Amino acid sequence: MRPKHLVCFLSLTVLHMAHSKDTGQSVFICGHSFHVFIPEPLAALAKEAGFTAHRAAGLSSIGGSRPMEHWELPEAHNPAKQALQRGEVDILTLAPHRQMPEEGIDRFADYAIAHHPQVRVLVQMSWPTEPLKPQADWSKIALQLEDYWTIARDQVRTINARHHRNFVSLVPVAAAYLRLREQILANQVPGISQFSELFTDELGHPSPALKNLVTFCWFAAIYHQSPENLQSLDTPATSVEKETNRVLQKIAWEAVTQEPLSEVSR
Repeated sequence: MRPKHLVCFLSLTVLHMAHSKDTGQSVFICGHSFHVFIPEPLAALAKEAGFTAHRAAGLSSIGGSRPMEHWELPEAHNPAKQALQRGEVDILTLAPHRQMPEEGIDRFADYAIAHHPQVRVLVQMSWPTEPLKPQADWSKIALQLEDYWTIARDQVRTINARHHRNFVSLVPVAAAYLRLREQILANQVPGISQFSELFTDELGHPSPALKNLVTFCWFAAIYHQSPENLQSLDTPATSVEKETNRVLQKIAWEAVTQEPLSEVSR
C-alpha cells in the first residue's frame, strides 16, 4: 500500500470511528419550543445505543426564538456562549424559523469553531406553524419548504466553505414530518388515526409522537446511526406505542440519510 493510500485509509477509518461508535457527544441545545424538549429522550437513546459518555452541555430556551435572539443575550446571561468559551460543546444545536438565511447561524458557527476546532453545529429544519389551520394549502406549504431548504443549504455550504470544513449540517425534521403526515393520511401509522394527533394546539406544538420523531431525527444526525429498534422511548411516559415508534424511527432515518447536508449516509 502506497503511503498516500495509507493516509487516505486511516483518515476514512478515523472518520468512520468518530461517527459510528464513539463514546458519546456533549450537546448544547439552543432553540425554541419545537426543539428544546430533546435533551432527556436524546440522552436515553444515546445511552441505550452504547454512547455512554453522551451528556447535556446546557440549554438556551426562548419561546418562538431565532438563533440571533440567543446570540444577542448579554454575555453574563448567555449560556450558549459561556459553554462554547469553555470548550465544553461537541455539538451545538440551533433551531431557526422559516425566515432564512438567519444571521445567528453564521455568528454561532464562527464563534463555536473558534473555541473548538472539532465542534459540529446542527441546524433543525422545523415543521410549518400552520398545521391545523383549515385554509392551509399543503401543496403550497410543500413548495415553501423547498425554498426554505434551498436557502438553508446555501447558507450552510457558505459557512462550511468559509472555514474549509463541513462542520455545519442540517437536521431535516420538516422532511420527516411531511412523510409522517402522508403516511397518517394513508392510514399507515399504527396508533395514530388523525393528523391532528401530532399537535397539542393550533400553533403546531408537538404531541409526544411528534416529539419522538424529532428526537429520532436528532439521534440519527448526531450519531450517524439508525434509531430503528431502540426502545428507550417505548414507555408510558411518552404515551407512544412501540409499533408507532417503529414507524417514526424508520421515517426519521430515511429523512436524515436522504438530506444531502445532514452529512449522514446509510
